[in-house]
Amino acid sequence: MILFPAIDIINGSCVRLVQGKMDEATVFNKDPVNQAKIFESKGCKWIHVVDLDGAIKGKSVNKEIIKKIISSVNIKIQLGGGIRNIKTIDEWFKIGVERLVIGSLIANNPNLVKEAIKKYPGKIVLGIDLIDDRLAIEGWVKKTNISATDVAKNFNNLNIASFICTNIKKDGAMKGIDLNFILNNKNIFKKPIIASGGVTNLKDLQILKDNEKIGIEGVICGRAIYEGKIDITEANKIFGIN
Repeated sequence: MILFPAIDIINGSCVRLVQGKMDEATVFNKDPVNQAKIFESKGCKWIHVVDLDGAIKGKSVNKEIIKKIISSVNIKIQLGGGIRNIKTIDEWFKIGVERLVIGSLIANNPNLVKEAIKKYPGKIVLGIDLIDDRLAIEGWVKKTNISATDVAKNFNNLNIASFICTNIKKDGAMKGIDLNFILNNKNIFKKPIIASGGVTNLKDLQILKDNEKIGIEGVICGRAIYEGKIDITEANKIFGIN
């Protein structure tokens, strides 16, 4: 399994939100590049980076900082936030991002998503951010009537990398994972999934590891790491990452 430590960026700082609420942002590091280097030094193989300003505004806002992250570490970057057109997708892959996460376009322009998947097979991740079993987009501020099943019908047979399944009500709340939510989504999607939302301690990570064989590729972890509830070295041991 892959541990994806998260770097969410607002106004150039590394923050964590509670249930995606921008007015509940806690700044954990004013230097995201430094934070990326810390994750690398602790043995992480990937970093999950989100331009939260970009997710809201529909375009890359913290681009220069993200470029510095990419050029400053030698681990893989999975990036989301503000990705709304093919030009932006092309540019990020040229810069050196390993994977791009697409969320809002699933609802707003599914044909463009399919075009991106065809152009970059195995490089596109679909962000399935759910609240009350419906897809939330544009930085989670807009709720749609689209369900995970609807997304699966449209994209299950395409060559994507994986689906990130986020339980928005759990995200940043530090109340543990919802295993039923994760397992239900794994049953919906054919490709591997990345669990996101609610990870609180090493026990949560062990539960996910125990279910790896059903198709859980990895887990995104943010606040629990920043608050010291999860030690990255111990987490990597659980996942078998040297």
